[in-house]
Order: sequence, then structure tokens, then C-alpha cells
Amino acid sequence: MKATDLLKEHHQEVEELFERMSQADSDEISALRDELVATLVSHTAIEEELFYPESREALGASPLIPTSYEEHALVDVMLQKLLSTEPGDETFHARLGVLKELVQHHVEEEEKKLFPQVESAMGAARLEELGSRLEARFGQVRKSDVEALLARNVAKSMPAATGRRARTAKPSARKAAAKRPPAKRAPKRASTQRAEPARGAQKGRRTTTTGRKKAAATAPAKTGRAAPARKPSRPAKTSRTGRKGGRASNASAR
Repeated sequence: MKATDLLKEHHQEVEELFERMSQADSDEISALRDELVATLVSHTAIEEELFYPESREALGASPLIPTSYEEHALVDVMLQKLLSTEPGDETFHARLGVLKELVQHHVEEEEKKLFPQVESAMGAARLEELGSRLEARFGQVRKSDVEALLARNVAKSMPAATGRRARTAKPSARKAAAKRPPAKRAPKRASTQRAEPARGAQKGRRTTTTGRKKAAATAPAKTGRAAPARKPSRPAKTSRTGRKGGRASNASAR
């Protein structure tokens, strides 16, 4: 069987599984989900390991092949989400619907664009030989732990996307950091230069005010107003002493 015909058969099997799951009850939907996951993971595995490399060799640079890899990555993420969701959960059928749309779009791209180009470039004999290899490998993957393989595929694709986002974010961060400091330094220099005279002026005002206070405190001591306060006390003592002395003289005279 030709490689493209084998892959089309897989596409038809997957479509039938989607239809059966949409009408299945809760007792059989889990088994259908496991079969869907095993079929899709095995199908994408043989495409990525064998069919896409052979197609790139036959076609040369083609945007259809990198696009197919990226679509596989999205399908893997949705498959893992579907596996982690109980069939009775309200999000189960929502995720199943999103997965179905992704797979149908991918199948349409392959069958209408990629497969015709590959068939023209490879020829019947090479397609037959490749079809035999794909079929043998598909059986091997189906017998393996497909859920573990799915988890590895998702783990491989996610860090690459995170790294691209981080590298894209760095230039903008550097530009923002380069723009901010000049705007902040200019006002600081201006404010510092203005602040120095202000502090000097404040010191001058404080010195003047302090001098005025000292002058005001010492002024009463130099004026004549303080003298009357001291002079009456001395005559008072003298008069008292005189009176005492007078009394003493009078007493002695007596």
C-alpha cells in the first residue's frame, strides 16, 4: 500500500472514532478515548519519524512540513488534556470538540496539499516501499506505552515555545531599560543644583534670624530700661540698714 493511502486510512479511522464518541454513553466513552489517543499518537509518530523526513527529501524546502509539525504539537496538547479529564466533566466534550477541529484542519491540509505534491515527487515504487515501513512502525508504536510517548512529545514542544517567548521579550526589556535612565538623571541634576542655593539661602536666613534673636536678647541689658529695676533694690537695702542702724544708735543713746 502506498504511504499516502495508508495515512488516509488512519485519517478515516480517527474520524469514525470522533463520531462514535459524540454518541457514546459514559460506560464506553473512556474506552473510545483510549483508542483515539493510541491511534493519533501512533499516526503522528510514524509521520514525524518517517513520512515527513522522506517528504522533505523529495520536495526540498516546503512550508507545509514545518506547519504539520506545529499542528501535531497542538494535537498532542489537546490529547493530554482529554486524558486528564473525566468523561462526566462538563469540559470533556468541549475539549473533544477542539481536538476534532484541530485534527480535521490538519487532515485537510495534508490530503489536499501535501499528499498530492509527495505523490508527484516520489513516484509509485517509492511510495509503496515507504508505505510498508510506515505500517510496520505503526504496529510497533501501538503496542508501546503511547501515553508515555505523548507526555514526552508535549514536554519536548513546550520548553521550546517558552524559550522563544523569553528571547523575544529580552530586546524590548533592554530597550525599555535603556530609555528610562536618561529621563530620570536629567531631572535629578537640575533638582540638585536648585537645592544647593536653597539650602544656602535657608542657612543664611537661619543665621540672620539667630542673630536677630541674640540681638533682641542682649538689647535690654544695654538700654536704660534695665537700670531702674536694679537701682531701687539697693536704696531699699540701704534704707533698711539705715533704719536698723538708726534704731541701734537710738538704743545705745538711751
